Amino acid sequence: MALREFIDARGVAWKAWDVPPWRVFTEMRSSGERRVRQVPGYTPERRQSRERRRRTAAPGLERGWVCFECAEEKRRLIPPPPNWDAVTEAELADLCSRASPAPVQH
Repeated sequence: MALREFIDARGVAWKAWDVPPWRVFTEMRSSGERRVRQVPGYTPERRQSRERRRRTAAPGLERGWVCFECAEEKRRLIPPPPNWDAVTEAELADLCSRASPAPVQH
């Protein structure tokens, strides 16, 4: 995952990084394979299934995106342009200006 920091023409500091379309989880290890340690307040595993879930992206985000974030807002550029992480700061600021506002998560 690439992470870039830049300042746009208005003087706003931004961070940009790529977000993969999904994350593949490995199969859960058996409890015998895990290290066991007594921790006060520890709650043992409650899952009934031995399979891990595969998280998929919402429609339209299948190929991932570039996330742009500043103190006031977050934006998504969909799909991520090839070699976006190697462009100049001016080109990165232009990509940011073309990105759509990301939904606010509560």
